[in-house]
Amino acid sequence: MTVAEFDDLSGALGRAIRAARLEAGESMRGLAARSGVSQPFLSEVERGQSIPSIATLYRIAAALDISPAVLLPSEDVHEVTVVRAGQGKLVPSSDRPGSAIGRVILSDPSRGLEIYEYVIDPDDDLDVWYEHPGHKVLHVLEGRLQLRFERRRGVRLAPGDWIVHPGAISHRWIVEGSEPVRLELVVIRPT
Repeated sequence: MTVAEFDDLSGALGRAIRAARLEAGESMRGLAARSGVSQPFLSEVERGQSIPSIATLYRIAAALDISPAVLLPSEDVHEVTVVRAGQGKLVPSSDRPGSAIGRVILSDPSRGLEIYEYVIDPDDDLDVWYEHPGHKVLHVLEGRLQLRFERRRGVRLAPGDWIVHPGAISHRWIVEGSEPVRLELVVIRPT
């Protein structure tokens, strides 16, 4: 992602968060507290100076009672979109330094659909639990991944394996072995 593309994404995301916050009648301080981020960080995000991680984006959206896809810039769904290898908007999986970086392949709030590609190194910080409305569809292309679920049995996935699970079940990923994991992630949200 070029600096210009990053600036475009962070600016569009910041404007969308600010517009959603104002439409909800929420103060910046109130939204920051409800989403578990600092008010200065939220201010930077709204001004396009910082970009939130996926985990933070989900918390902000939950605090606003909207889908995170509503906040992401979307392509015109009536157009054909090609995302070439190595292209697409990059987003961190969490606010933690060293978190995995995903590529946004598609964000279509009108259909409640988000598609990401992740290449996760064994050293990436994945020590974050996720929980959100809707369902997740995950397909492992390379490497081995373990999904841990809160109060449920975990699942080990190898290349070619798929899993579909409710996003409301608290979950996290763990890379197994020393090889990177490449996966496709589809998030389907209620519309």
